[in-house]
Amino acid sequence: MAAKRSRDDDEFAELSKRRRRSESATSTQLELTEEDKLLLKLKEEDSMPWKDIAMRFQSDLGKQYQIPALQMRLKRLRERMRIWGEADVRALRMAHEYWAQNKFDIISQKMLEFGAQEKWTARQCARKWAETDALPTPMPQYDQHAQHTFTPYSLSPAEPATSFLPYMHS
Repeated sequence: MAAKRSRDDDEFAELSKRRRRSESATSTQLELTEEDKLLLKLKEEDSMPWKDIAMRFQSDLGKQYQIPALQMRLKRLRERMRIWGEADVRALRMAHEYWAQNKFDIISQKMLEFGAQEKWTARQCARKWAETDALPTPMPQYDQHAQHTFTPYSLSPAEPATSFLPYMHS
């Protein structure tokens, strides 16, 4: 008689599978499949038209792909291959710092675009935000592997939680 798998075994297997998937997704080394290599070679090195690329996939690999599928695959492949340089990371940090220091100025300006009836100052927006944001609001998740937690919108990993206080004490 076969032994029953315990619930703990199932949870461990699922956790291991998830961990493996996230480790491979965040790997800095990009492993290209035979199809990816062929697609890059035919489009970027040989500058082949899409119709011919689709025919080569059929003849060389025995796989039939629609042209839009190949185009999207190349687009996603290029996005995965893109490397953040030091200047890009520095610009990202500076842009985030700018946003952190000026977020209520930005919010004040955007409110009119989003249907506010009158103009509100940055300080008024900061005060109202502090007043209405007493309960945590779910933060949008940009990392597909991130844990789903609830965090107030006013928090950011690179800024203190009380960053809007200068507006309130001016």
